[in-house]
Amino acid sequence: MKQKISRRNFIKWGSLASGSVALAGSAVAGYEAGKDTSSNTGWEREKYGDGQFFNRKPFETDEAVHDIQGATRRINYEENIFNRNRELFKLIYNKEEEQRWAFSDGIEKLPEPIKSYYQAHPEALSEYELSLERAKQQRVNWKDVKEKYILADAWSAAHASALYGKHGARFPDEPTSPPEEWDFRGIKHQQLPFKTPKHASELIKKIAYSFGATLVGITKLNPDWVYQGKLRGVGKTKFEVPKHWKYAIVFAVPHEWDSMYANPTYGSSYDAYSKLRWISGKLDAFIRHIGYAARPHIPPTSYEVIIPPLAVDAGLGELGRNGIVITPELGANTRIAAITTNIELEPDKPIKVGIREFCNKCKICADTCPSGAISFDDEPNQIIRGYKRWRINQDKCLTVWNTVATSHSRGCRVCLAVCPYSRKNNWIHTLARELDPRDPTGAVSTAMLAMQKSFFEYPDAHEFLPEPDGSNATYHNGPEWLRSEEWCDFNNNWE
Repeated sequence: MKQKISRRNFIKWGSLASGSVALAGSAVAGYEAGKDTSSNTGWEREKYGDGQFFNRKPFETDEAVHDIQGATRRINYEENIFNRNRELFKLIYNKEEEQRWAFSDGIEKLPEPIKSYYQAHPEALSEYELSLERAKQQRVNWKDVKEKYILADAWSAAHASALYGKHGARFPDEPTSPPEEWDFRGIKHQQLPFKTPKHASELIKKIAYSFGATLVGITKLNPDWVYQGKLRGVGKTKFEVPKHWKYAIVFAVPHEWDSMYANPTYGSSYDAYSKLRWISGKLDAFIRHIGYAARPHIPPTSYEVIIPPLAVDAGLGELGRNGIVITPELGANTRIAAITTNIELEPDKPIKVGIREFCNKCKICADTCPSGAISFDDEPNQIIRGYKRWRINQDKCLTVWNTVATSHSRGCRVCLAVCPYSRKNNWIHTLARELDPRDPTGAVSTAMLAMQKSFFEYPDAHEFLPEPDGSNATYHNGPEWLRSEEWCDFNNNWE
């Protein structure tokens, strides 16, 4: 006989059920939110401190937060475990036999100040001896687990390589021997056996993203993009393209957006190039750690390959009128580096998203170029080393690069700032980015250009120059955190 459910029980069980559903829903929502990488504090695409979102004001206190007991003093060098262990390590493994120290020699034969420290803390010395023994055993055990953990080990080693470069701030190290030697230096492991080239490509991209790359693409290396006549590590010489330069991993980052918009005087080439250098060095170390050759090619000085056409081949974007690779995500605000390698990779395909056709119509960069270096031709009509493209007058460009107010360190880049593709990722630019490549009529790009030229004002080309030819104008105002008058007490009355 079925039990009758009273109205009271119905409400009771209904409430429990609805509460359970709500709880389950909250759990699912929380789980999904936890998987959202934008919740990783410190890794968000946030700017100007927006990632520090917790309001600390209500919790500020004037009370002492450190429990002080008696007289205080500064910490001694040897009280830091890494400092004293480093000193001991150098003594134990000293290349000069007479200067070595062994645990059997005892504390009395140690130099100061670590001698006094270990006299007061002999248990610390015993613990370090044990830690060295464990480290030896760990190296023995590694052969049994390295296949399982080789990628994690390579990723960690790549990060560590940025801390221990041989030449200080010059990271990665500049080659000092031919590519056949240098690109294979320090390889300790056999080549990691990837399941397929596709697996290899997907992994390398994920690793490059983890090191800070915004965009990553892969291509077979076209020998036409390799410079001739000079080779890092060798000098001025004619050379064949090394056989192990099979593929190029191409990756890009933007300049800081607001300073980029304030070119030429507030922008910098160094902010993006420095990021590329750190990404390149880490990726170089990672690839060699898993058994393959690697050679970073990093503008503005450390490279043997022409970066822009390589990026086009890798599907990152199209070459613009201004000679810069314009990408859908970053526009002309794209700085690019590459690594050549012998990993068997699955290449990406070039893309056509209407950028070339847009550049045919636009000419904004040519209109605003202070040097007149950018072509006004309706279409590319110059044949350069067998390839048709717009020609950039590099000499005129350099003249203005050396003329603008901050030329001693940063140059011009007005053509990056004014490019209609160089826009932040908001809904209207996303709409245009998605519609234009799918519009066979060209109406979308025509409307975009009409909006750009009708509703946006920017200085005439000559105004970017210093006085008396111009007024040190910028495309946008400099960000407040770079405007000296906002922070410093000067006698100048700047407008």
